[in-house]
Amino acid sequence: MRLGFVTDFRTERVAFAADQGFDGVEVAAGWGGCALHPESATDAECRNARELLDRHGVPALTVLWGEDYTQLADPLARFRRVVEITQLLGAPIVTANCWAPRNASLDEQHAYAVELWSRAAPIAEDAGLRVAFENCPHGGANYLRTPATFDAFFSAVTSPAVGLEFDPSHLVFQFIDPVPEIRAFGERIYAFHAKDTQILLKDLQRVGVSGEGWWRFRVPGYGDLDWRAIFIALSDVAYAGDIIIEHEDPVFGGPEGLLLAAQHLRPFIPPTAIDEA
Repeated sequence: MRLGFVTDFRTERVAFAADQGFDGVEVAAGWGGCALHPESATDAECRNARELLDRHGVPALTVLWGEDYTQLADPLARFRRVVEITQLLGAPIVTANCWAPRNASLDEQHAYAVELWSRAAPIAEDAGLRVAFENCPHGGANYLRTPATFDAFFSAVTSPAVGLEFDPSHLVFQFIDPVPEIRAFGERIYAFHAKDTQILLKDLQRVGVSGEGWWRFRVPGYGDLDWRAIFIALSDVAYAGDIIIEHEDPVFGGPEGLLLAAQHLRPFIPPTAIDEA
C-alpha cells in the first residue's frame, strides 16, 4: 500500500513528490491542458516522462483518463491510446469515470456503459492492465455513482479488468455510508482516492439538499469521514492497492493541503507496506 497524489505531469510536481516522501503519483492524461493528453502526447514524450519518474523514484501508480469520452467520435480508439500511454509510463491501472450521456435515463446510461466497457475490457485484459472507475456523480454524467449502479454494472460486465477507484468523499454528500460499501465491493476496489467531505449543517438547514453550498471537499482529516473506520474496512477486504490523495480542498491550497493529507493518512498505512514501498 503506497501513498501518492493526483497530478498533471510536471517536473516540479514529480520533484515535490520525491522530496516529501510520497511513494508515487496518479498521472493525469486527459484533462484539458494536461501535459500528457492522449490526443497529442507522443511515445517519446511518454518515455521521457517515465525516465523522469524513474530518476526521482516516483512511479506512476495509475494513469487518469480524464476525458468525457461520450463526446468522442471513437471512444475505443482513444482508450487504446490511453492503454499505450499507461504501458509506456509503467502504471498497472487506468482510472476514469464511467461516463454516460448526461440527459439519458438511468437505464439508458446503464446500457451505454455496459455496451462500451464490454468491448473495452478485453483491450485492458490483453494489455495486462485494469480499469478503475471513480464514483464521482458529475451531475449525473458518471453512471457509477451509487452502490446500486455498482451492482448493476458489475453484474453485466464481469471482466476482472474493470473495478473501482473508490472515493468515499462522493458518498458523503449523498448520505451514503462508505464503510459498508468498501466491504461490499472490496474485491472490485483497485485504487482508492483519499478525499474528505464536510457537510455545512447551517447552510444545509437553510437551502436543503437541492440547494448549493452546503457541502465542500476537504483533505482527509478535515471533513466528516472516519478514516480509522475506512482503513479497518480496507484491511478487512485485504485491499492491497494504493492510497491516492485527490486534493480539491478550497481551504488548504496547493502543497499545504497535500502535506496535511499525508500527515493524517500515513499513520493508517501499515508500516510493513511503507518499508516495502
